[in-house]
Amino acid sequence: MIDRFRRGATITGRTPAILALLLLTGAAPALADSFSPGQWEHRTVTVSAEVPGVPQWVIKMFAGNRTRRSCETAAELATRPEALLTQDDAAVCKVRRFSMAGGKLVYDTFCTNKRFPEGLLVASKGSYTADSYAISTLSTGTKEGEPVRIETTGTGRRIGSCKK
Repeated sequence: MIDRFRRGATITGRTPAILALLLLTGAAPALADSFSPGQWEHRTVTVSAEVPGVPQWVIKMFAGNRTRRSCETAAELATRPEALLTQDDAAVCKVRRFSMAGGKLVYDTFCTNKRFPEGLLVASKGSYTADSYAISTLSTGTKEGEPVRIETTGTGRRIGSCKK
């Protein structure tokens, strides 16, 4: 049979199986259009922040650069993939828009936490792969009736399996 292929014989009987294999192989990246489960490391950098009553140097010292880790299961990522991107694990957030397709990410949510009980509209956009992401975020809202504006960048990468 190997000799027949070398002489240019057709593979008529195997065409459907080979085509199916090629189609499945080509479709695999589209099927994996989400984050991979496991342990993730996230880095947030504050670009600028205007928060009433808080001096710039305090913001940069405490919120300028942060790294955190999270452990995400396949079930969590299937039901709430946006949770991977939430920078404050203690925040209560309501998703307004979430789109994750073709390596592009758009994420808008309204979050409250102990520092911003009035809430912030958090608007992010960026890019992703199964094992990483890079986003730019603009958070706007009020604190004690005064306007708040915070710009950050964020990156994340999967660093291995969860250690649970």
